[in-house]
Amino acid sequence: MTTASAPVRPTPPTRRPVAGTDRRTGVAALGCAVLSAGVGTTQLLFPQDTLAAIEPRTRGLLVATAVVLWTLPLLHARLASAARGPWGARVASAGAVLLGAGMVSSAVNGEDLAFFPAVATVANALWFLGSVALAVSLWRAGRVPRPVAALLVLVMPCTIFLSQMGGGILAGAYLASLGLLLLRGQLDARRA
Repeated sequence: MTTASAPVRPTPPTRRPVAGTDRRTGVAALGCAVLSAGVGTTQLLFPQDTLAAIEPRTRGLLVATAVVLWTLPLLHARLASAARGPWGARVASAGAVLLGAGMVSSAVNGEDLAFFPAVATVANALWFLGSVALAVSLWRAGRVPRPVAALLVLVMPCTIFLSQMGGGILAGAYLASLGLLLLRGQLDARRA
């Protein structure tokens, strides 16, 4: 015996509201983007590596960059929630926080302290290797847009190694894109 039933209409996809955490993380990413782009623009126009002493403008740039670095763990944690595992985010965050602390110590003292080169080497390695691990984990999980995963590894080299050429502008563009995706609730491919 068969029974006839009315055809089932698919329900249109509804846009899920942005969670409070994504909203805060998106705002933080946009704040980092503004700071990063500002630092990148300033360094492009006024290169700072010509003097051993740290002048007032450079102190401001160091503090602004440290704020960006200290906010990255929030972004890394959110990305880790879409990755296969949290380790890359933890390692990258440890490096970013350590480097930020070194930058602030240089800004406060007016020069790099004797231990700064060693700290910076370890911090940069942690940040970069952790970013690569997080990017690979995000790519394999397939839960975020591929460019988010692929371009994550460029934030560190743009911020540090390409800083005098305005690399902060590129890092800021990535962070702005990430912030907008979070604010729109479009970071997770499952939700989009």
